Amino acid sequence: MAAPVLSKKSVCIVTGATRGLGRSIALMFSKKLPPGSLLILLSRNIDLLNEVVSVIQQRVEIRAIAAVFDQGSCNQDTFNNLITDCMTKAEVTPNVFEQAILINNAGTLEPLEFMRDLDNIADMSIFFQTNLVGCIALTAKFLQLFKSSLMDSRIIINISSLAAVSPMKSWALYCMAKAARDMMLKVLASEEENVRTLNYAPGPLPTDMVNSASKNTKDSDLKKWFEEQLAKKTLVDCDDSTRKLMAVLDKNAFENGSHVDYFDEL
Repeated sequence: MAAPVLSKKSVCIVTGATRGLGRSIALMFSKKLPPGSLLILLSRNIDLLNEVVSVIQQRVEIRAIAAVFDQGSCNQDTFNNLITDCMTKAEVTPNVFEQAILINNAGTLEPLEFMRDLDNIADMSIFFQTNLVGCIALTAKFLQLFKSSLMDSRIIINISSLAAVSPMKSWALYCMAKAARDMMLKVLASEEENVRTLNYAPGPLPTDMVNSASKNTKDSDLKKWFEEQLAKKTLVDCDDSTRKLMAVLDKNAFENGSHVDYFDEL
């Protein structure tokens, strides 16, 4: 059986690392990864990033680097230099690590509209730049920098959703983006047999995104469901979801490109 993913000295990149699941992943992975590992944390808010870094740095065997990253900017120079600049700042090169991990967590939810109302091209362009184009470009740069000749393994994890596999009324754009990101890793799995790829759906989490869903979802039934889950406090805790992801990675038996849900049996 393959070794647990988090047992190897790794460089681990996490997007959207300042809130919710991304923050939980950054903090909990930092406690699990072996000494000498490096976390590269990306988000739009440098103050919140620095807060996460300060917590991680309490464990002196692990390093963390923060970098401002707007995934929807689609600035070519940003994508060309982002990871290499972080590695330079940390004074390391890819070959000092056994493994490279990319966790594509960053994303947005709105606009939430019925299909008949999706006619604002500017809003849709920004949405897909953030949730799809930027994600694809970052993944490509990751593969270019962390070559198989330099390290034992490479793992790419897409934070997916039930919306990737099940239609949700008035969530058309979100469903499309999540489905496309799942397919991105399925295609990658067929192209790069030596890259481990996983689409992980973390369950409904008590995050800003769910708060927005409870207020702005146009479909009344779906809106009511989110309102009830928030009121009953029955949503999945972010740390619990991260623990499930870590358990999946520890077992390391998932099929490349597969979609694994928080509620699935291990």
